[in-house]
Amino acid sequence: MMMDFTSAETTAVMEWIEADEARNQLWLELAQRALRTSGRTMAISKLSDALFDAVEQTLPHAEGLAGQLVPRVLTRVNFYEIAAALIREVATDETAEAA
Repeated sequence: MMMDFTSAETTAVMEWIEADEARNQLWLELAQRALRTSGRTMAISKLSDALFDAVEQTLPHAEGLAGQLVPRVLTRVNFYEIAAALIREVATDETAEAA
């Protein structure tokens, strides 16, 4: 997916998702499920929260400087943008299949 995100950190998370086919497929399936059950606006919000939780759990616990920097860098990730991009991708796929 080619997107211009508002931060390099957001782009890095999206690249992490897309780098692994199973991970990418999982997030697309979650986006599709959220869209079907919640509608677009609520689906983006729910998916954004789930993305934040998943990324936070993936990061190692660190002490010292790294322990201070990691949470700050995480706040620069716009999870809402990523969720919106994933929702847009599955919505586009469903529209194309229906045509």
